[in-house]
Amino acid sequence: MIPWAIISAINGDINLGIAIIVLLIIMSVVRQLLEPKLVSKNIGVHPIFTLVAMYTGFQFIGIIGLLIGPIILIVFKNIFASLIEQGVFKTIFDKK
Repeated sequence: MIPWAIISAINGDINLGIAIIVLLIIMSVVRQLLEPKLVSKNIGVHPIFTLVAMYTGFQFIGIIGLLIGPIILIVFKNIFASLIEQGVFKTIFDKK
């Protein structure tokens, strides 16, 4: 969208160029705020954990980590949920 805005401004349509930049800013802000919420709603994890998983994945792997981080989070969530259902943590922390 930035090249479109620049070309529009060069061609004399300053209003269109500014409108495109404003639209780009609004889209970026909305995406940054809503994406973790939407992803977390679909995978059943709190939005902050999804955001942390996306950030951590990005820091370790890069762009692909944004996708792999939440997947790893889902795997860990399912592993720990199954361990809790089986009572593994109960037996570990039971005093005998």
